[in-house]
Parts: sequence; C-alpha cells; structure tokens
Amino acid sequence: MRERTILSSFFSESEANRAAQKIREMGVEVAQVDQLHAYGGRVPERRFYAITGDLPSLAALSLNTDVTSRDTGILLGADPSASGMSDGQDNVTGRNWLLTVVCPEHQVEDAVRIIKECNGYT
Repeated sequence: MRERTILSSFFSESEANRAAQKIREMGVEVAQVDQLHAYGGRVPERRFYAITGDLPSLAALSLNTDVTSRDTGILLGADPSASGMSDGQDNVTGRNWLLTVVCPEHQVEDAVRIIKECNGYT
C-alpha cells in the first residue's frame, strides 16, 4: 500500500492537536505535532531564571531556546530580539505549529479536509 506524507501548519497547538486526533480516529497511526522555532534548536525542557545565575545564554532566557553550544548562545544573544530593544517588526509569527501525517494514499483527501476544517494550511 502506498503512503503519502502531509505537512500542514497551524496558528495554535490546540488546533493542530485537534486535527491530529481526528486523523488518528480515521485509523492513521502517524500524526505528529511539533513546534517550529525561529531560532533553531529546541524549546528548553525547563525555565531559566536570571537570578539563579544558572543561565547558559541570554538566548535561553529571552528567546526561549535551548542553545547547543557556547558559540550558538553568543550569536543568538547578539540578535536584536534577545536584547529587548527590538520592536519585533521583522519577526515572522503565525503558523508555527507543524502537523506531519503519514497515511495511505486513499485517505489523503479526508485527512486534508480535516486539516482545513481545523484551520490548518497544507
């Protein structure tokens, strides 16, 4: 049986999860929701607080990203968004929740319909 991959984006995590749940109810096994992050890396597993001094980088605090190396932290810390002096004018915001679906080819149209019903973009 041939399978196809569907990539779709959403404004909110709840919309993406709702679409994923409905698609799983169709019998599709792979429907995964992930957050797209403007600065790469991962969203940290814990919150960092400047007062504790346990802060790997300014980027970890102000950009909410888990830096992979000291060099990456320095470069991200130099971004105007990290300093607090940016007005956010050039920031890309919006559809930062990704739903990845791998389904049999005969279910693609139904999955896309559900995605669109949940305000997703394919």
